[in-house]
Amino acid sequence: MKQISLILIVLAFLFFMMVVIRNRTTRNAFTKGDDRKNMLMTLLGQNSAEKSDESLNFIILRKINDTLFKIKHVFIADNFYDFVKRLAVPLVFIIAVEAINVNFFHFPSVPIALVLTPISYIFWYKMLLKKRKKIFEVDFTESISSINGAISSGRTFLQAMDDYSRNNTNKLAKEFGIITRRLNFGDSPEVVFLDSWKVYPYKEYYFFIVAILLNINSGGRLREVLGKLQRSLANNTAMEKKMLTLTSEMRMASKITAAIPFLFLILLKFISEDNFNFIFEDPRGNILLYYLLGSVGVGTLIIKFLMRKI
Repeated sequence: MKQISLILIVLAFLFFMMVVIRNRTTRNAFTKGDDRKNMLMTLLGQNSAEKSDESLNFIILRKINDTLFKIKHVFIADNFYDFVKRLAVPLVFIIAVEAINVNFFHFPSVPIALVLTPISYIFWYKMLLKKRKKIFEVDFTESISSINGAISSGRTFLQAMDDYSRNNTNKLAKEFGIITRRLNFGDSPEVVFLDSWKVYPYKEYYFFIVAILLNINSGGRLREVLGKLQRSLANNTAMEKKMLTLTSEMRMASKITAAIPFLFLILLKFISEDNFNFIFEDPRGNILLYYLLGSVGVGTLIIKFLMRKI
């Protein structure tokens, strides 16, 4: 059992290292907000944000604050029931795994809980993040169409946003309502839209903000710009669906292939308990377990690397 605990701890450490390495290789995702903000200020003819006076501690605290801000907007729901459900789903999964372990496998409960808790919440957060982005894409496409139609009929942009926020109940409509109220109160458009972009840090929304701010500061044909943005969103959505359709078989095959060894290992507990105990308790059987974990882990990483652009 001590060896099982050691294996679980090593797996948790490897998972943590994978997260760290992935964050380092995609570091531009953390600085994308600052880069786009500076580019936006340059386009508007204003001074870009100064970084020379920021200390390392201030930068770290700002990154932590931005991360917590993103997590808050992912887990926060419109009502208390949905909020509790989003927090409780990983806990229910952990309790179910622990119940199965206690009744059938009898592995140490504490290491399993320590490993599953962060992993389950990270995966659940990623799932909620993808779901939130899909909802945003649908609502944003609808909002662009509605605002563009209102502008074509003679309404101003601010009136069009206010009309959309009053006639819809989704989260994007509420955000548009906050924008219109702040602009009516006299807040700076740059500050208002950049604060809104923190809530929806997506490239489509960034292009929308750039078009609006450039139109406010220098004028332009906003209706044509929004029309082109609407067509671009529709083309991107169609292309993404086509890509997912073409790669669905390959992605599903890789997931099934990675799950087969673990399913057979669980089945071995009920078919031949002696061989199951040999794999987990005998040093010679541990070699097979190490080979299983290593081969599946390396194969998963290779597949993820090959499909990183998909």
